[in-house]
Amino acid sequence: MKRISFNPRFVNEAGDDLINGKIHTIRKNLNYWQRFEGKEVALFIWEGIPYRSKQKVFCVKKIISVQQVVKSEVADFWVNYSKDDHPIPLNIISKNDGFTDRNDFIDWFIELPFSEYCILHFTDLRY
Repeated sequence: MKRISFNPRFVNEAGDDLINGKIHTIRKNLNYWQRFEGKEVALFIWEGIPYRSKQKVFCVKKIISVQQVVKSEVADFWVNYSKDDHPIPLNIISKNDGFTDRNDFIDWFIELPFSEYCILHFTDLRY
């Protein structure tokens, strides 16, 4: 089973699921992630230093679908390429990705260059 690393800030207090409201995760490399659509994946955090400590699986989720998106150069929205190229407002995508506000979301992704991403959906929601 494929494992996906998560920052501990996105794990609930009980340590057995994602925080309330995080219904998807954003990753790079659409072609890679499409092969896991419809499959279960193990979500984990590192117990210590990443890549130098054990992985602690905290839950298993099914990737319901994989949706292509592109980070906007303007940073006010992301563009959904699977439904008429419409923009996804940052306040919506950031909330559904588990961030408390859009600025926190922007800070998380600001260092990554403008490029294509994909959303791994754990629910039936699509943008």
